[in-house]
Amino acid sequence: MTVLTAAADLGRVDSPRRMPALCGAIGLGLLSACAPMENREGAQSFRGAVGAGSYESAAQIAGGMARDREGKPELLWSLNTGAAALYAANHPASVQALDDAESLMRASDVADFNWGSTYRFGSYDAVMVNAYKAAANLGRGDLQNARVELNRMEERQSRTTTRFQNEISAAGADSERQIREDGSKRQALQNAQSSPEVQEQLKALERWRHYQPFVNPAGTYLRAIYLLNSGEPGDAEQARTAFERVAGIAGNPRVVTEDMASARQAAAGRRPAPQVWVLFENGQSPTFEQMNFTVPMPVVARGGGMTVSPVTVSMPRMVFQPAAYPSMEVTGGNARASTVLVASMEGVMASEFRTRYNSLLAGAVFEALAKAAGVSAVNAATTRMNGGMAALLQVAATVAANVTSSDTRSWQILPRELQAARIPVPANGEILLRAGGVQATATVPTGRSSIVLVKAQTPGSPLTVQVLKL
Repeated sequence: MTVLTAAADLGRVDSPRRMPALCGAIGLGLLSACAPMENREGAQSFRGAVGAGSYESAAQIAGGMARDREGKPELLWSLNTGAAALYAANHPASVQALDDAESLMRASDVADFNWGSTYRFGSYDAVMVNAYKAAANLGRGDLQNARVELNRMEERQSRTTTRFQNEISAAGADSERQIREDGSKRQALQNAQSSPEVQEQLKALERWRHYQPFVNPAGTYLRAIYLLNSGEPGDAEQARTAFERVAGIAGNPRVVTEDMASARQAAAGRRPAPQVWVLFENGQSPTFEQMNFTVPMPVVARGGGMTVSPVTVSMPRMVFQPAAYPSMEVTGGNARASTVLVASMEGVMASEFRTRYNSLLAGAVFEALAKAAGVSAVNAATTRMNGGMAALLQVAATVAANVTSSDTRSWQILPRELQAARIPVPANGEILLRAGGVQATATVPTGRSSIVLVKAQTPGSPLTVQVLKL
């Protein structure tokens, strides 16, 4: 914003001959001001509360930032408020905040939606909104609205697959158009693609290539458990299909194999005895940080023509986070089980980020080229100027061109992974949970199935536990 102010002040006293330079400086200022800013102090307080398992405090912090200056809901902090309220067992507040978030997500489906400073959510975010709303409804005993949310989740998962694929295709087509119009952009993009920084990130994402983009098994697994226990005609068969889908992604973990067997029995009319599912939201989902790298690119020379100059490009880099604990031991009566991985949120996010990566990189490279071209335009215009004015404009343009910024926000309260275990309902309803050096207990109903939802965000975090009756 400093560049814009300086340019505007200079424009009031300078002659029209200097306007090209001023316009170039202003254009660079606008480019450097595009990236949305995060409330760092609020975000840090929120992360601290989540890591300590203080979800009531986390929900209050997030709720204070979930309204914009006009009092309207803000997407990312509405998501944070809704998830934190769920873990605090404030289920009505959770549903309300996530309703606000979902309304904002629907707005993004409008043609030519202008993202501006709005959080650009992923398909995994959209699916988890409905999954968490379903969990919150289960928490307040509203099984019917839990079903509604799980059905919406399934519909949204199908719809968002098409939506995000179309978005990526459109971005790719736009990149090709720009390259056809300006052949120098092809070389610039190739130089960026071969940079060590980009290659290192692509290598880190490669290990999740087996995860299908835009498919989130965490939500699918929750829906399958619900359907298995609903008792409604046809639900058991749908549950079997959903469990098979999760097994195919997760590599047939033992608990899902048992689930599939139960679903087949239920579909054949033999409803299994009540069970307890422990769903362990383990660790923190990947975060993003800004990655700046400099590569040679063809740009307009000061005296006209083309020259090769170093240009700085800014991209988000995915940073993987550790699990809170390797697994969790579940004990109830004479039964004992350990949680196993059924859904990797980092795998879901990494596969989607990799699918988007080429279009994101092209956009970042073309923005960097525009800034470099702006510097050239200012330099060319100031060759006819003397004194401090020319120097000031050149400095302003160079500073603006090097102020690179990427949107590195994410819904960080999402887990790194979802682990699961199941045991028969113990006669006394008492469940003991152990992970690392921490433990917790839960009391479940003895005459029906239930879900014990457990959350631990960071290594050493306490276990936050609540029971959802099915």
